[in-house]
Amino acid sequence: MNGELHQLLLITALGNGNLISGADASNSELERTGFLDVCFIPEGGGQSWNWAEWLAELKTNGCQRLMLNGTASAAAWESSGFSGNVAPGGVTSLGACGESLWKAEWRVDQYRSRTKWKVTYTEQKIIGGQKGSREFLPLADLSAHLEEVLRAIGDLADGIGESFWTNNFFKPARDILNEQAPAAQMPFHLPAVYKDQARTLLNAVYKAWVFGGMGSWNDSPPYSAYVHGREQEFNILSARLYETLVQCARGSVNSVVLL
Repeated sequence: MNGELHQLLLITALGNGNLISGADASNSELERTGFLDVCFIPEGGGQSWNWAEWLAELKTNGCQRLMLNGTASAAAWESSGFSGNVAPGGVTSLGACGESLWKAEWRVDQYRSRTKWKVTYTEQKIIGGQKGSREFLPLADLSAHLEEVLRAIGDLADGIGESFWTNNFFKPARDILNEQAPAAQMPFHLPAVYKDQARTLLNAVYKAWVFGGMGSWNDSPPYSAYVHGREQEFNILSARLYETLVQCARGSVNSVVLL
């Protein structure tokens, strides 16, 4: 999973659990550690909040929900590593406080012999004309679309001699969607405010995420597709899978926004 997208999913899901039901939102990946420092800065600056302080500030100001923003670029699958080229544009806070988009900047800092990620979320106030289009599709529709794409790209993988990806990623993800296999162990617990359908869909997204650098779907499979004369089909289906995974991930964590 792309590190930036994973963090946005964490913030949106855990934040909604806390805002809606008061669920514990503590998570080491969003707190200051030896390799990561996450902070939130309001528009205009002047102060900085850590994860817990930011959530408390949102609740004080009447925030009711967090919403993951953005759509995927068709070409993003080719360069999706740990950071950079992530599709969503940030997290929007919604409620009596109005709306604000919190956009992240990832920077690598060097502390003596240790490399540390400094992630800063900066607030941009949203006014009526800046809200843009918002997508709230039924989880059942998203699941059906993901299954269709997984089946198509699995057939392609088998046809170019890359059945490893079908057997270990695409088929297991379909089994999760169809409740024919135990859900994969996600790297974080989706709060109880989310329905089981959202949990299943997000589990399938994490299981089917094959994009990255060396040893990923972006590594040797493109050459296999070229050798079998199916390079164009490979590029089209890879872009569809990437776009669908991002869409389903966003739909999962945003499924409580309209409650």
